[in-house]
Amino acid sequence: MLTLALTFQDSLEKDLNSLRAALAQRDADPVQRLLHSLKGYGTFLSGPVLSQQVIQLEAMSRTTPLSELVIEIAKVLPSLQSLSSEVGHWIDADLKTAT
Repeated sequence: MLTLALTFQDSLEKDLNSLRAALAQRDADPVQRLLHSLKGYGTFLSGPVLSQQVIQLEAMSRTTPLSELVIEIAKVLPSLQSLSSEVGHWIDADLKTAT
């Protein structure tokens, strides 16, 4: 389980960093692809509210101009970062109890 959590957190962090870069570059294609990936994280470990928000963002990314989508993504990014932090805390706690 620890290996899965480590992989999850690493992938989530990479995707969040890539999403921020794509937003800064105003590059819609990777934004849409990354939202699709993030949708999977939401359904795997987050609660229903965050999961639904990411699902909606991914759907919006197909039809909404990036200039409008950026505003909505900015509302959800802190929750996704918190998810990564929570997984990191779980990993740290698991590593402490294993030693």
